[in-house]
Amino acid sequence: MTVKLSVCLTTFKRAVLLDRSLATLAAQTRLPDELVISDDCSPDDTPAVAEKWRPAFPRFVYNRNSRNLSMPGNLNIGIGLTTGTYVANLHDGDLYAPALLEKWEAALDAHPSAGFVFCGIAGWHVEKESDHGVILHDVAPLTPGGTFFERYFLHRYSSIVWGTVMARRAAYDALLPFDPQFGYVSDVDMWMRMCARFDVAYVREPLMTLDHTPSPWRAPMAFNWSLLDYARQTQLANIRRFFANDAARFKRELRRHARVTQAVWARRLLGRIRHRDWKGFLRGVDLARNLPAPMGWMGHILG
Repeated sequence: MTVKLSVCLTTFKRAVLLDRSLATLAAQTRLPDELVISDDCSPDDTPAVAEKWRPAFPRFVYNRNSRNLSMPGNLNIGIGLTTGTYVANLHDGDLYAPALLEKWEAALDAHPSAGFVFCGIAGWHVEKESDHGVILHDVAPLTPGGTFFERYFLHRYSSIVWGTVMARRAAYDALLPFDPQFGYVSDVDMWMRMCARFDVAYVREPLMTLDHTPSPWRAPMAFNWSLLDYARQTQLANIRRFFANDAARFKRELRRHARVTQAVWARRLLGRIRHRDWKGFLRGVDLARNLPAPMGWMGHILG
Protein backbone atom coordinates (compact mmCIF):
# COMPACT_ATOMS: atom_id res chain seq x y z
CA MET A 1 0.00 0.00 0.00
CA THR A 2 1.37 3.41 -1.01
CA VAL A 3 1.10 5.87 1.84
CA LYS A 4 0.91 9.49 0.78
CA LEU A 5 -0.89 11.06 3.73
CA SER A 6 -0.24 10.03 7.31
CA VAL A 7 -1.77 11.46 10.47
CA CYS A 8 0.20 11.39 13.70
CA LEU A 9 -2.15 11.98 16.63
CA THR A 10 -0.48 12.34 20.04
CA THR A 11 -2.51 11.77 23.18
CA PHE A 12 -2.21 11.51 26.95
CA LYS A 13 -4.93 10.83 29.52
CA ARG A 14 -7.76 12.41 27.52
CA ALA A 15 -9.78 9.38 26.40
CA VAL A 16 -13.15 11.17 26.06
CA LEU A 17 -11.58 14.00 24.09
CA LEU A 18 -9.63 11.57 21.92
CA ASP A 19 -12.88 9.85 21.00
CA ARG A 20 -14.46 13.03 19.64
CA SER A 21 -11.27 13.99 17.77
CA LEU A 22 -11.16 10.59 16.09
CA ALA A 23 -14.81 10.98 15.12
CA THR A 24 -13.93 14.14 13.18
CA LEU A 25 -10.97 12.39 11.54
CA ALA A 26 -13.17 9.48 10.47
CA ALA A 27 -15.50 12.03 8.81
CA GLN A 28 -12.79 13.59 6.62
CA THR A 29 -13.55 14.04 2.93
CA ARG A 30 -10.01 12.76 2.39
CA LEU A 31 -9.31 9.93 4.83
CA PRO A 32 -5.66 9.57 5.81
CA ASP A 33 -3.89 6.61 4.22
CA GLU A 34 -2.42 5.94 7.65
CA LEU A 35 -3.34 6.95 11.20
CA VAL A 36 -0.74 6.63 13.95
CA ILE A 37 -1.93 7.23 17.52
CA SER A 38 0.93 7.68 19.96
CA ASP A 39 -0.27 7.29 23.54
CA ASP A 40 2.13 8.69 26.14
CA CYS A 41 1.40 5.93 28.69
CA SER A 42 -2.13 7.08 29.56
CA PRO A 43 -3.60 5.66 32.80
CA ASP A 44 -7.21 5.83 31.51
CA ASP A 45 -9.28 4.14 28.78
CA THR A 46 -7.23 5.53 25.90
CA PRO A 47 -6.30 2.07 24.49
CA ALA A 48 -9.96 1.02 24.28
CA VAL A 49 -11.02 4.32 22.70
CA ALA A 50 -8.26 4.05 20.10
CA GLU A 51 -9.14 0.44 19.28
CA LYS A 52 -12.78 1.41 18.76
CA TRP A 53 -11.78 3.48 15.73
CA ARG A 54 -9.43 0.96 14.09
CA PRO A 55 -12.00 -0.13 11.43
CA ALA A 56 -12.53 3.46 10.28
CA PHE A 57 -9.06 3.90 8.76
CA PRO A 58 -7.25 2.05 5.93
CA ARG A 59 -4.08 1.64 8.01
CA PHE A 60 -4.18 2.03 11.78
CA VAL A 61 -1.21 1.98 14.17
CA TYR A 62 -1.60 2.32 17.93
CA ASN A 63 1.56 2.91 19.98
CA ARG A 64 1.63 3.04 23.76
CA ASN A 65 4.87 4.29 25.30
CA SER A 66 6.16 2.17 28.19
CA ARG A 67 6.70 5.37 30.17
CA ASN A 68 5.63 9.00 29.87
CA LEU A 69 7.95 10.86 27.49
CA SER A 70 6.20 14.27 27.58
CA MET A 71 5.21 16.16 24.46
CA PRO A 72 8.47 16.34 22.45
CA GLY A 73 9.39 12.71 23.10
CA ASN A 74 5.93 11.39 22.30
CA LEU A 75 5.75 13.48 19.13
CA ASN A 76 9.13 12.18 17.97
CA ILE A 77 8.01 8.58 18.53
CA GLY A 78 4.70 9.11 16.74
CA ILE A 79 6.13 10.82 13.67
CA GLY A 80 8.85 8.17 13.52
CA LEU A 81 6.14 5.53 13.12
CA THR A 82 4.47 7.25 10.15
CA THR A 83 5.41 6.33 6.58
CA GLY A 84 3.58 8.92 4.47
CA THR A 85 5.02 11.56 2.15
CA TYR A 86 2.89 14.11 4.03
CA VAL A 87 2.48 13.92 7.81
CA ALA A 88 -0.26 15.79 9.65
CA ASN A 89 0.57 16.38 13.30
CA LEU A 90 -2.69 16.50 15.28
CA HIS A 91 -3.66 16.68 18.96
CA ASP A 92 -6.27 14.88 21.01
CA GLY A 93 -9.23 17.05 21.94
CA ASP A 94 -9.31 19.37 18.92
CA LEU A 95 -12.10 19.06 16.35
CA TYR A 96 -11.23 18.91 12.65
CA ALA A 97 -13.41 20.24 9.83
CA PRO A 98 -14.27 17.56 7.23
CA ALA A 99 -12.13 19.21 4.56
CA LEU A 100 -9.02 19.76 6.71
CA LEU A 101 -6.82 16.99 5.31
CA GLU A 102 -8.10 17.45 1.77
CA LYS A 103 -7.25 21.17 1.76
CA TRP A 104 -3.88 20.72 3.45
CA GLU A 105 -2.90 18.03 0.95
CA ALA A 106 -3.98 20.26 -1.93
CA ALA A 107 -1.86 23.12 -0.57
CA LEU A 108 1.29 20.99 -0.39
CA ASP A 109 0.55 19.55 -3.84
CA ALA A 110 0.19 23.09 -5.24
CA HIS A 111 3.33 24.43 -3.52
CA PRO A 112 6.22 21.94 -3.79
CA SER A 113 8.62 24.32 -2.04
CA ALA A 114 6.49 24.43 1.14
CA GLY A 115 7.81 22.48 4.10
CA PHE A 116 4.51 22.65 5.94
CA VAL A 117 0.98 24.03 5.72
CA PHE A 118 -1.21 25.42 8.50
CA CYS A 119 -4.64 27.04 8.65
CA GLY A 120 -6.95 29.34 10.56
CA ILE A 121 -8.56 28.21 13.81
CA ALA A 122 -11.88 28.48 15.60
CA GLY A 123 -12.63 28.19 19.30
CA TRP A 124 -10.01 30.66 20.51
CA HIS A 125 -10.58 31.28 24.21
CA VAL A 126 -10.75 35.10 23.94
CA GLU A 127 -13.76 35.86 21.79
CA LYS A 128 -14.25 39.32 20.33
CA GLU A 129 -17.49 40.52 18.83
CA SER A 130 -15.69 40.88 15.52
CA ASP A 131 -14.29 37.34 15.31
CA HIS A 132 -16.28 35.10 17.70
CA GLY A 133 -13.17 33.10 18.51
CA VAL A 134 -12.10 32.61 14.87
CA ILE A 135 -8.52 33.57 14.01
CA LEU A 136 -7.61 34.09 10.36
CA HIS A 137 -4.27 35.70 9.61
CA ASP A 138 -3.46 37.90 6.64
CA VAL A 139 -0.95 35.37 5.30
CA ALA A 140 -0.40 34.54 1.62
CA PRO A 141 -1.07 31.00 0.34
CA LEU A 142 2.73 30.65 0.04
CA THR A 143 5.40 32.70 1.79
CA PRO A 144 9.18 32.31 1.41
CA GLY A 145 10.52 30.67 4.56
CA GLY A 146 12.95 33.43 5.50
CA THR A 147 10.28 36.07 5.01
CA PHE A 148 7.83 34.06 7.10
CA PHE A 149 10.33 33.71 9.94
CA GLU A 150 11.11 37.42 10.06
CA ARG A 151 7.50 38.53 9.65
CA TYR A 152 5.69 36.09 11.97
CA PHE A 153 8.23 34.48 14.32
CA LEU A 154 11.18 36.81 14.93
CA HIS A 155 10.93 38.64 18.28
CA ARG A 156 7.39 37.38 18.88
CA TYR A 157 6.38 35.59 22.05
CA SER A 158 3.33 33.97 20.50
CA SER A 159 3.08 31.81 17.40
CA ILE A 160 0.53 32.22 14.62
CA VAL A 161 1.21 28.57 13.79
CA TRP A 162 -0.68 26.33 16.18
CA GLY A 163 0.93 22.98 17.02
CA THR A 164 -1.16 21.39 14.26
CA VAL A 165 0.31 21.35 10.74
CA MET A 166 0.86 19.04 7.80
CA ALA A 167 4.56 18.75 6.94
CA ARG A 168 6.51 17.04 4.21
CA ARG A 169 8.35 13.86 5.12
CA ALA A 170 11.43 15.45 3.51
CA ALA A 171 11.28 18.34 5.99
CA TYR A 172 11.03 16.00 8.96
CA ASP A 173 13.80 13.78 7.59
CA ALA A 174 16.06 16.82 7.43
CA LEU A 175 15.20 18.32 10.82
CA LEU A 176 13.91 15.76 13.34
CA PRO A 177 13.88 15.38 16.29
CA PHE A 178 11.71 17.95 18.03
CA ASP A 179 14.15 19.37 20.56
CA PRO A 180 13.19 18.45 24.15
CA GLN A 181 15.14 21.40 25.58
CA PHE A 182 12.26 23.62 24.40
CA GLY A 183 9.59 21.61 26.18
CA TYR A 184 6.03 22.35 25.13
CA VAL A 185 7.12 24.89 22.48
CA SER A 186 9.49 22.46 20.72
CA ASP A 187 6.96 22.40 17.87
CA VAL A 188 7.33 26.17 17.38
CA ASP A 189 11.10 25.68 17.24
CA MET A 190 10.56 23.06 14.53
CA TRP A 191 8.42 25.38 12.41
CA MET A 192 11.09 28.07 12.76
CA ARG A 193 13.78 25.63 11.65
CA MET A 194 11.67 24.59 8.67
CA CYS A 195 11.55 28.25 7.61
CA ALA A 196 15.33 28.15 7.13
CA ARG A 197 15.02 25.44 4.45
CA PHE A 198 11.47 25.54 3.10
CA ASP A 199 8.62 27.91 2.31
CA VAL A 200 5.35 28.00 4.25
CA ALA A 201 1.84 27.35 2.90
CA TYR A 202 -1.37 28.63 4.49
CA VAL A 203 -5.07 27.85 4.09
CA ARG A 204 -7.09 30.87 5.23
CA GLU A 205 -10.04 28.96 6.65
CA PRO A 206 -10.83 27.92 10.25
CA LEU A 207 -10.45 24.20 9.64
CA MET A 208 -10.02 23.16 13.26
CA THR A 209 -11.67 24.05 16.54
CA LEU A 210 -9.42 24.18 19.58
CA ASP A 211 -10.06 22.31 22.78
CA HIS A 212 -9.22 24.14 26.02
CA THR A 213 -9.52 21.36 28.56
CA PRO A 214 -6.62 21.94 30.99
CA SER A 215 -3.38 20.12 30.27
CA PRO A 216 0.28 20.86 31.09
CA TRP A 217 0.57 23.24 28.13
CA ARG A 218 -3.00 23.95 27.02
CA ALA A 219 -4.47 26.12 29.76
CA PRO A 220 -4.76 29.51 28.05
CA MET A 221 -6.31 31.33 30.99
CA ALA A 222 -3.45 30.37 33.31
CA PHE A 223 -0.06 32.07 33.34
CA ASN A 224 3.01 29.90 32.95
CA TRP A 225 6.52 31.32 33.33
CA SER A 226 8.07 28.12 31.98
CA LEU A 227 6.32 28.50 28.62
CA LEU A 228 7.51 32.11 28.44
CA ASP A 229 11.07 31.08 29.17
CA TYR A 230 10.92 28.27 26.61
CA ALA A 231 9.76 30.86 24.06
CA ARG A 232 12.70 33.11 24.99
CA GLN A 233 15.16 30.25 24.52
CA THR A 234 13.57 29.28 21.21
CA GLN A 235 13.88 32.85 19.93
CA LEU A 236 17.55 33.02 20.89
CA ALA A 237 18.40 29.65 19.33
CA ASN A 238 16.80 30.59 16.01
CA ILE A 239 18.33 34.05 15.90
CA ARG A 240 21.64 32.22 16.02
CA ARG A 241 20.54 29.79 13.29
CA PHE A 242 19.37 32.50 10.92
CA PHE A 243 21.91 35.27 11.47
CA ALA A 244 25.14 33.85 12.94
CA ASN A 245 26.89 34.15 9.56
CA ASP A 246 26.11 37.88 9.32
CA ALA A 247 27.97 39.47 12.23
CA ALA A 248 26.34 42.90 11.98
CA ARG A 249 22.80 41.53 11.60
CA PHE A 250 23.39 39.00 14.35
CA LYS A 251 24.50 41.69 16.77
CA ARG A 252 21.54 43.89 15.84
CA GLU A 253 19.02 41.09 16.34
CA LEU A 254 20.54 40.14 19.69
CA ARG A 255 20.14 43.73 20.89
CA ARG A 256 16.53 43.75 19.73
CA HIS A 257 15.95 40.38 21.37
CA ALA A 258 17.20 41.81 24.66
CA ARG A 259 14.90 44.83 24.44
CA VAL A 260 11.82 42.80 23.48
CA THR A 261 12.47 40.18 26.14
CA GLN A 262 12.90 42.74 28.89
CA ALA A 263 9.68 44.46 27.86
CA VAL A 264 7.80 41.16 27.88
CA TRP A 265 9.16 40.26 31.31
CA ALA A 266 8.32 43.69 32.69
CA ARG A 267 4.69 43.39 31.54
CA ARG A 268 4.37 39.91 33.00
CA LEU A 269 5.91 40.95 36.32
CA LEU A 270 3.49 43.86 36.55
CA GLY A 271 0.68 41.42 35.80
CA ARG A 272 1.74 39.20 38.68
CA ILE A 273 1.67 42.27 40.96
CA ARG A 274 -1.82 43.22 39.77
CA HIS A 275 -3.03 39.68 40.47
CA ARG A 276 -1.25 39.68 43.86
CA ASP A 277 0.56 36.56 42.75
CA TRP A 278 3.68 37.06 44.84
CA LYS A 279 4.95 33.52 44.29
CA GLY A 280 4.62 34.00 40.54
CA PHE A 281 6.28 37.42 40.78
CA LEU A 282 9.30 35.96 42.59
CA ARG A 283 9.49 33.13 40.06
CA GLY A 284 9.59 35.69 37.25
CA VAL A 285 12.29 37.70 39.00
CA ASP A 286 14.36 34.55 39.45
CA LEU A 287 14.07 33.68 35.74
CA ALA A 288 14.86 37.28 34.79
CA ARG A 289 18.35 36.87 36.21
CA ASN A 290 19.16 34.89 33.05
CA LEU A 291 17.90 37.61 30.71
CA PRO A 292 20.39 39.54 28.56
CA ALA A 293 21.67 42.90 29.89
CA PRO A 294 18.95 44.09 32.33
CA MET A 295 18.00 47.70 31.82
CA GLY A 296 15.89 50.32 33.56
CA TRP A 297 13.77 49.45 36.57
CA MET A 298 14.26 45.74 35.95
CA GLY A 299 17.94 46.16 36.56
CA HIS A 300 17.17 47.66 39.97
CA ILE A 301 14.88 44.74 40.83
CA LEU A 302 17.56 42.23 39.99
CA GLY A 303 20.26 44.16 41.78
